[in-house]
Amino acid sequence: MIVLEKGHQELLDSPTEMNILGVGIVSITEKNSNLIYNKGISRSLMKDLIKLYRPDILKKKEGKLIELLGIFTISIHFYSFDAESIAIFYVVEKDTLTNYDEMCSVSRSLAQKYCSKAPLSEINETCSKIIPSFEGLSALFVVSTTGHTLFTKIRDDKVSISENHIQIGGFLSAILMFSNEVIGKHSEDTLQSINFKNQRFIISVKDDIIFAFLVDQSPKSDNFERYVDLIAEEFLDQFSERVKNFNGDLNQFHCFEFVVDKYFCL
Repeated sequence: MIVLEKGHQELLDSPTEMNILGVGIVSITEKNSNLIYNKGISRSLMKDLIKLYRPDILKKKEGKLIELLGIFTISIHFYSFDAESIAIFYVVEKDTLTNYDEMCSVSRSLAQKYCSKAPLSEINETCSKIIPSFEGLSALFVVSTTGHTLFTKIRDDKVSISENHIQIGGFLSAILMFSNEVIGKHSEDTLQSINFKNQRFIISVKDDIIFAFLVDQSPKSDNFERYVDLIAEEFLDQFSERVKNFNGDLNQFHCFEFVVDKYFCL
């Protein structure tokens, strides 16, 4: 059983933003590993980290690991629970100072939440305090380059956008096709911008999927472009095969809302 010491509990009562890039929670047993949650760390990087550090975690059962990995510092706190180890991964930019006591407190809390079967929304609530979500997004559209609007999430006060989201999806697909024809090149993996009076669409295209973010003004967060990339990767990781065999059923994409909520306040 994981028990929080008094000092750690006091820190956890009001966790603050930590100077880290991302966090991941992994369940590890002798037979397999299961990624429970990630924020700020791509799923592909998490898979590499699990493969790299899994043997040490299984051998030690409980403890902490801190290692330099290229331009990153990787910190791992892991705890034994029944027949599994619960590992909390942190990715930090090299030479960045972090509050070690707070990191330990958050790790123990996240492990405790997992062991007590807390919902992912509760885990996300804690992680959003240490890695804030981006504010200033009015809407997100995920559209195939063939014009199908696959997923939308729109801020409640943007009623007119919500009422016309299908037409907007078609507009985004058409304008991108037109711009590619005029420019004479494909815009894959680059950010484009469509400017309006007080807002603008920031558009990323990956694997024939358009990710369009309507922002109120120029993003001031250093994390915005990184979050755009993470959103795209997680969507493609989950749904690329479904998009290829799209049958018109949009319900299959509804679960993506949880991923969006990790990174953006809408």
